[in-house]
Amino acid sequence: GSLATRDVVARACDQRMKISGADYVWLITDHLDKAELHSHFPTIESKLNEYALSLGKDPLPVAPAAHYMVGGLSVDINGRVLMANDSPIPGLYGIGEVACTGMHGANRLASNSLLEAVVFANRAAEHFISESVNNIENVPSWRAEGMLELEEHAPLIRDLETLRKTMTDDVGIVRTFNRLERAKRMLGLLSKEVDLIWRRSIPSRELVELRNLVLVATHITEDALNRKENRGLHWNKDLI
Repeated sequence: GSLATRDVVARACDQRMKISGADYVWLITDHLDKAELHSHFPTIESKLNEYALSLGKDPLPVAPAAHYMVGGLSVDINGRVLMANDSPIPGLYGIGEVACTGMHGANRLASNSLLEAVVFANRAAEHFISESVNNIENVPSWRAEGMLELEEHAPLIRDLETLRKTMTDDVGIVRTFNRLERAKRMLGLLSKEVDLIWRRSIPSRELVELRNLVLVATHITEDALNRKENRGLHWNKDLI
């Protein structure tokens, strides 16, 4: 229904898009009060006007999109990252989207991101300040002997596009074991490609980000393959 939670609506949209082959579904709002829509969503209305569209009048093409990572690093109430035995890793904190605080369960409800973004971030900052920081070691300088500046960024751009498409299509809203295995194979190829560039070139911001993205994507995919039940945002059709 229209008031279903976001994960349910997103799965329904994903199903229709895969059946039709389209990149979107239609959002119908002409049965709703126009004045109320414009009052509640002025930014969206302003953006739609750039495309000669309007809330409460026109069918709107929409598609689910990833916009918030629901945790990954297990943390305590002070934002300290925990190991498997629940012991904190000295000096390492996780705040914001990367933090698994336990506040949301398996799925975050709308408009609740301030818990990690502000509350736990503030607790982490206060805890860090209260701790002794005299024993923090300096980060060693990067050794770049024999390495060259990256001459072409085109391969990085193509690899990033491939990574995005792989994660959206095969590790997205609705998963299957076949799709996850396909993603794992593609991520293995991307990892080798990025590693070759990494070993030969002086790291740039783009290269470091892509390397980290491939690493995180690989962990997400492997964890999804290891899950034997559907819970929260993880939804595998083969486990229904």
